[in-house]
Amino acid sequence: MLVDVQDSDEEEVPVLVPVEQDEEVPALVESSGTNNLLDDNIPDIPVTIITGYLGAGKTTLLTYILKEQHGKRIAVIVNEYGEGEAVEQPGALGVGNEKYEEWLEMTNGCLCCAVKSNAVMALEKLMEKSGKFDYVLIETTGLADPGNIGQTFWVDEGLSKLYLDGIVTMCDAYNIDKTFQEAGGKLTECERQIALADVVILNKLDLITTAQKEKVKQRIQSINSSCDIQYTTHSRVDLDTILGIQAYSSAAPPSTTEHNISSAISTVTMTTDCILKRGDIEGALETLLWEDADSTKSDSNKGSHEIEDTGKMKILRLKGKLKTADGWIMVQGVRDMFDITEISGDNIPYQHLVFIGIHLDRKRLCDVTKMRVR
Repeated sequence: MLVDVQDSDEEEVPVLVPVEQDEEVPALVESSGTNNLLDDNIPDIPVTIITGYLGAGKTTLLTYILKEQHGKRIAVIVNEYGEGEAVEQPGALGVGNEKYEEWLEMTNGCLCCAVKSNAVMALEKLMEKSGKFDYVLIETTGLADPGNIGQTFWVDEGLSKLYLDGIVTMCDAYNIDKTFQEAGGKLTECERQIALADVVILNKLDLITTAQKEKVKQRIQSINSSCDIQYTTHSRVDLDTILGIQAYSSAAPPSTTEHNISSAISTVTMTTDCILKRGDIEGALETLLWEDADSTKSDSNKGSHEIEDTGKMKILRLKGKLKTADGWIMVQGVRDMFDITEISGDNIPYQHLVFIGIHLDRKRLCDVTKMRVR
């Protein structure tokens, strides 16, 4: 009990007494209440963000992850406002309404938590169970911008033991073309989710023809030519293709295939033969992401499938490997945040910097970066 000395005139100062020679002095021990997020003995844990339109198959995928015996220990954060798994069908994933914000251990060794608000608190609680999981998967709502969540792992020091491993976007192969057509040429949240994706899962493949599959594939690649596409039925995907992919610790040269499909969102790959200065690279990115940025707020949270198109350039994702006077570096960015790390130059065929965004101005990108379009 704490005592305020000013309010206790009769409080006596404790007297120090000598310890007898045969008396054992208790050793000081570290408190067990340390923040596991800062424990250097805990290995860094990869985090995968999974997003996608309503009906794309996220519930089916999460059910598979949490119930099947696939041999992986995955902690899944389910968003309450998702496509029904935590609201309309709370029992589907073994998450009852009374279990919000608490981590449940599933029979296959995975963990699950349903969150009503900020997933960061759930992550902090999760680290108390360190050693029981190897991967973290965060499910977002159908209209969420995964870029906002991805930035958290670069700016929140409290999550230092977690790192963003990749963004996975699920698409409904049967309805995705209808979504684009109904938008009437306007930008959709679906396109932005594809633009930010490191992996796109094209689900419900059994409902379309080979010709339709090729058409959808080309549309996806016209938006994001650097993403990997996985084709599935009933959301049964090889988990090794979406977990531990190290999308933010590697940046392989993208496909150079061009797809002539009209879309406001596209991919532009830059390259150069010159040795660059790191300071010049940082300055160029700051100019493109901050000074040239279209500051228009997304209206996706209002429940609209469309996003406002101001006609201005907006970079959603960037990645690449460049050679500087001090060695090779890797560049990764989401929205207005970017990170540069030093890497080995082994097995890098050429310098490249990939921009994925809305109304990308190739001339402006060339002028600012001093690079050329590949």
